[in-house]
Amino acid sequence: MQLDKSDRCSAVWPLVGRDAEVDRLCAVLTAGNGGVLLVGDAGVGKSRLAAAALDACERAGQAVVRVIGTPGWQEVPFGALVGLVQAAPADVADAFRYLAGRLGELVGARPVVVGVDDAHWLDESSAALLERLVADGVVSLLAVVRTDMVAAMPSVLARRIGDLRRMDVSALNRSDLRELIGGALGGVVDGLTHDVLWQLTLGNPLFVREVLRHACDTGAVALEDGLWVWRGEQETPLRLGDMVAWTVRGLSEAERAALTYVAYAEPIPLTMLEHLVDSGAAERLEERGLIRLGTVGGSFSVRLGHPMYGEAVRAGIGSLRARRVLRELADVMERPGATAEDRLRAVSWRCQAGLPVEEKDLVVAVEDALLRGGAALAHRLAGHLPAPLDVWHQGRAAVALGRCEEADAQLAAAYTELTDPADRARAAALRALNLFWGLRQPEVADAVLAEATRALPAEVRHELFGVEAAIAVFCGRGPEALEAISVALSQPSIDPLLATAVAPLRPYLLVFAGAPALAAAEFDAGELPIPQIWATMRAATQSCHVHALVMCGRLAEAAEICGRYYHDAVASGSPDAVGLLAMMSGVCAGDAGRLREAVRWAAEARAVTDARTLFPVRANILAMQAWWASHLGDFDDARRTLAEAVACLPDGGAADYAAVSEAWLIAMSGERVRAVQLLSELGARFADAGLVAMAIEALQLLCRVAPSAPAAAELRRVAGLSDSPLFAWYADYAEVVLDGDPGRLEQASEEWQARGFGTLALEAAARAAAAYGDTDRRAAARLGRRVEQLRDECDGFWPAWLPRNVPARGLLTERELEVCTLAAAGLGNTEIAERLVLSVRTVENHLQRSYEKLGVRGRRELRSAVAPTVPAE
Repeated sequence: MQLDKSDRCSAVWPLVGRDAEVDRLCAVLTAGNGGVLLVGDAGVGKSRLAAAALDACERAGQAVVRVIGTPGWQEVPFGALVGLVQAAPADVADAFRYLAGRLGELVGARPVVVGVDDAHWLDESSAALLERLVADGVVSLLAVVRTDMVAAMPSVLARRIGDLRRMDVSALNRSDLRELIGGALGGVVDGLTHDVLWQLTLGNPLFVREVLRHACDTGAVALEDGLWVWRGEQETPLRLGDMVAWTVRGLSEAERAALTYVAYAEPIPLTMLEHLVDSGAAERLEERGLIRLGTVGGSFSVRLGHPMYGEAVRAGIGSLRARRVLRELADVMERPGATAEDRLRAVSWRCQAGLPVEEKDLVVAVEDALLRGGAALAHRLAGHLPAPLDVWHQGRAAVALGRCEEADAQLAAAYTELTDPADRARAAALRALNLFWGLRQPEVADAVLAEATRALPAEVRHELFGVEAAIAVFCGRGPEALEAISVALSQPSIDPLLATAVAPLRPYLLVFAGAPALAAAEFDAGELPIPQIWATMRAATQSCHVHALVMCGRLAEAAEICGRYYHDAVASGSPDAVGLLAMMSGVCAGDAGRLREAVRWAAEARAVTDARTLFPVRANILAMQAWWASHLGDFDDARRTLAEAVACLPDGGAADYAAVSEAWLIAMSGERVRAVQLLSELGARFADAGLVAMAIEALQLLCRVAPSAPAAAELRRVAGLSDSPLFAWYADYAEVVLDGDPGRLEQASEEWQARGFGTLALEAAARAAAAYGDTDRRAAARLGRRVEQLRDECDGFWPAWLPRNVPARGLLTERELEVCTLAAAGLGNTEIAERLVLSVRTVENHLQRSYEKLGVRGRRELRSAVAPTVPAE
C-alpha cells in the first residue's frame, strides 16, 4: 500500500547509522558480563537502538525479557515487573527466588537478557530485584536512561552502574540523517532539504520525525522530479516547542532569564552572559544540557543545547519582554572595544526591537552584512534607512538574494532618486546585471547601460564596465568579451556586488578559451580569489575551479574539491549555488563513468533551481541533465530537457552546453549522419569563436563517432591551442582509434582508467576487443571480460557508434564461441555435438550461458551477435 505524506511520518522508520552500536551491544550482552547502561538525550533514538540490540540477542539464541519503566508505576512495588512476578510476594528475596525459577521454566538453559527502557522510572523494588539478578549472573541487563536522568535512577540500581558498561548514544551524523530522511519519505532528498533538516534537528531522530510530520501536513516538503524538496520556511513547528515546554516550565526565574538571553543572542560571549545574569543560573542550565559552552575565535561562548529550546523560550515571551531583552543585549554588546561583528549584532537587535539607530551606523551595518554574506540581514536592516537609501540598499540585497523582480523595481527607483552620480552608476549597473542574469532581458539591460552612459559623467562610467563584460561573455561575443574583462579588471567597481560579478569571468574565459591549466594554477596560487558574498557568484567561481581541474584531466582532485564546495553552497542556503555545484558534481561523476550518480546530481541541480534562477545557471543545468540522460539511453527525457534549456535562454544568450548536449543525444540515439554533421559544424563554429574547450568537446566526440584523418588532425590542431593535458590525450586517443592497433587501444583503455575516465576506458577496451577479433581470440576474450567489468562500473553505458557485438565476442570462451558460430550458421545441437565431440547437454549449456552473456534470446539474434565485426567508418 502506498503511504500518503502524513502517513510516512507515523509509520515505523528505518533504523540507520546504528549497525556498529547494535553489534557492540549484542557482543557485550551475549558475553554475560553484567550489561550495558545506554545513555542519551531525549529523542536521540535510545529505545530504537536498544530494541534492535535485543532483537539481535534473540537471533543469537538469547532469551530476551523487555521491561519499560513508567511514572505511573513508580510507587507500585514490582510495578515494572508485574507481568513476571504477579504471583510473587513483595519481599525482594522471595521475589528473586520466584523470578529466577520462573525464568528457568520459560527459557530453559538459554542465557537471559533483560532490557529496561526508561530505567529511571523503575520502582525501587523492581530495581532491587534486577540488581540481584545481574549481581548473581542470572541475567544480563540493558538499561536505557535519558542523559539528564541518570542521577534519578533508583538508588539500588545506581550502585550497580559502575559494573555496567556505559554507552552514550549520540545524534545521527549528516550522512545517516540523509539516509533516515530518505527511508522515511521513501525517496531521495536534495542537499538543501537535507541541510534544513540538519539545522533544525541536529540529527535528533525524534525531532526529525516531528519536523517532517509538520512539513508533510503543511506541504513544506514536496516530491518534485523524483526528489523530496523543502519549500517551507526554515522554522520549527510549534508542537516541537510543546515537546520541550516541560523542561522550560521547570526553570527558575533566573534560569529562564539566562536561557532567554542565549535564545536571542547565541553564540553569546560567556563574559557578556555573566554580565547579564548570575553565573550560577548559567551553570545549572549547562548541567541540565540546555546550554553548552564552546569557543568562538578563541573566546568562550555559550550556545543552546538544542535549537528547539530557543524556539520554546521565544514562543513564550511577550513583545515587551522581548524588546527589553534585545535592548539589554545591544547595550552590553556595544561595550568599549567592540568588534565590527559586535556592532553589527547590536544594530540588528536594536532594529529588531524597534529602537532608534543612527543612519551612519545603519549604512555601515548593511555594508558589513553584505560583505559577510548576510544578504537577508542586510535587506532587513536597509528597510530602516530613510529614502532613497532604503530602496537602494534593499535593491542591492535583493540582487544578492536572487529576488529579481523586487530588485529591478527598487534599483530603478534608486537610479531615479539618488543624487550622487557614482551611486546612480552603481544602481544602473546592478539593475542591468539583474535584468540580464535574473530576468533574462539582455536588450533591456543593454538599454539601461546605454542610458546611464549617456546621462552620467565620464568619471563614474567605470562602474558599468563589469556588467558590460558579463553580458559580452555570456552572449558569446568572443574578442569583445576578452577586452571588456580586461577593462573591467583594470578599473574595478568599489561596490562589492559589482566586483563579485566580475570574479568568475576571468576563470570562465580562461577555461573555455583553452587555458584551464592556467586557471587551475591561478586558483591554486590564490590569484583567483573565491568571493565571499553573493552565494551564486561564489558558486560560479567555485564551479570554474572545478571545471578547470576537470579540463586538465585532474578528475579525482576535481571531485574532492567539488564535494567541499557543494557543502559550502548548501551552508549558504542559496538554491542557485547548490544547483551549480550539484551540476559540477554530476560532471565529475559522469566523466568517471558513474552515470547514474551523474543523473542523480543533475536531477538535484534541476530540482533546487527554477525559472527564477540566473539564466546561464539554469540553462547549463538542464543541458547537462540531458547530456547524462543521453548517455543512459533516456532519449525522451533528454529531448524534453533540452527543449526546456533552449526555452529559458534569452535571445543572444550562449547555448554552448545545449548544442553539445544535443550532439550527444543525436549520436547516442544512433543518428550517425546527423551527429557527424552537427559535430563538424560545432567544432568549426566554436574554434572560430575562440571557445577552444567547447570545440574540443565537439571534435573529440566526432573522432569517436566517425574516426577520420581530417577530424583527428583538426582535433590535434585545436588541442595545440590549449594548455590542457586532457585535450592532448583526446588527440592521442583519436589517432589511436584511427590506427586501429589493438595493442595501442588496450593501452589507451588502461591509461583512461588510470586517469579516472571510465566511459573512455570502456570504449577503448571495446575497440581493442573488436580489433583483436579472430586473430587473437585469447586477447579478445580477455578484453571482453574487461569490457564487461567496465560496463558494469559505467552503469551499462554503451557507445551507440560501436557495433553491439563488439564486446560480445570477447565475453565468450573459445568453446562457447565455436558453439555459437556453428549455431548461428544453422547447425542443430546434435550436429554441433558430433562435430565438436561433445554431448548434446553440453552444447545446450554452452548456448544458454552464451545467450545470457550476449543478451540475446535465441538463435535468431545469435547470428548478428557473433558475426565478424565491421570496423567503424
